[in-house]
Amino acid sequence: MTATTGHVAVARPWSLAALAGMASYLDAGTIIAVSAALSHWQSSFRMSEWQLGFLSAALTVCIGLGSIAGGRIGDRYGRKRVYAVDLLVYIAGLLWLVLAVHPVMLFVGVVIVGLAIGADVPAALALVGENAPASERGRLVTFTQFLWALGPLAVIGLELSGSRLGDQLPRAIFAHLLALALITWLLRRRMVESLRWQPSDSSPRELLAPNLRRGSFFLLVFYVSVTLGTNFYGSFGLYALETVGHLDSSRALGASLLVVPLIAITVLAMMPLMDTRARTTIFVAGAVTQTLSWTALLVVDTSAPVLVAAFIAYGIGNTLAGEVHYKLWCQESFPTRLRSTAIGLSFGLARISSAVMLVFVPTLLHRGFTLLVALMVVVTAMSGLVGVTFRPRGRGESIESIDARLESAAP
Repeated sequence: MTATTGHVAVARPWSLAALAGMASYLDAGTIIAVSAALSHWQSSFRMSEWQLGFLSAALTVCIGLGSIAGGRIGDRYGRKRVYAVDLLVYIAGLLWLVLAVHPVMLFVGVVIVGLAIGADVPAALALVGENAPASERGRLVTFTQFLWALGPLAVIGLELSGSRLGDQLPRAIFAHLLALALITWLLRRRMVESLRWQPSDSSPRELLAPNLRRGSFFLLVFYVSVTLGTNFYGSFGLYALETVGHLDSSRALGASLLVVPLIAITVLAMMPLMDTRARTTIFVAGAVTQTLSWTALLVVDTSAPVLVAAFIAYGIGNTLAGEVHYKLWCQESFPTRLRSTAIGLSFGLARISSAVMLVFVPTLLHRGFTLLVALMVVVTAMSGLVGVTFRPRGRGESIESIDARLESAAP
């Protein structure tokens, strides 16, 4: 069922959120799939550690570059122009990975996949926020975060259940993403352009104008610190359970996976509250929880149970005070003509920053667990402090009101 406004048909908000939000599922699923495939590729293609590291970094950088480009295209030529094409490119990249018989094919596939899924994210987020009723925007945007949590959960489930496939397992995992991307593309063909978007010749430089500068720097600093924190955790969490907690590899993997379904449950629990005053309370509770989870490891003996409890607390705290708020604040901090550009830039620069950080993780790991914990305390505390201090104060404001408020403040 659709409603019609002027010449534009508007899909049901939840259906639109599901289809556009698949960008988050595919983004997170792709990252975990490539990470899980590295050891299989190493044995299948006899790749060096350097080649594996380059593959991982290339994916992250390409997602960032794709996001920057896709965000700009989404504002200049329309959100529909992006989501009508990028999934076809993504499918082509996945096909390269499924059929790969040489390391060069892996590099080509990873680059294509990263650029394509990166381009999809800012246009999809802008589309969901702009077409959501003001009173439901928080729930609808939070739902895309639930899909983001489902991506890793599905990939991990396939990894655990398909062990008998051996080194052919990555092909099956990428085939699952390919099938979902194809179904999503077919269903998206019936989606319409964002109701609020109009062709614009605005420049990214306008994000530094006095009326937008505060929001631009705030969201960039906040999201970079959040992304660095999650990447630090992803890079050394399993290592810490094995070397500091003295768990064998299978028990360490099982313990580290506990947090994944808990994140999905946490997102579902917070979803009904994201359009109420409780949204601020949720953020503060999450910011305190994730910071204390790492601070405790500096003062408590780091046994395996303590590490597992700290990692679970961090995962839940980061979910309550992390990316979902960034997605909502992006809707409230920029006018429609620059929204996709702003999301693409902040999302892309955060991913590129995390790729640079990954270069130094091995050295940091070599210098000891305490240093890494201290760095996690710094980045989690920074994201919480910046979020509490500089977050937009509006809630339930229509896109038209947001545009009018921001454009009236333009110099």
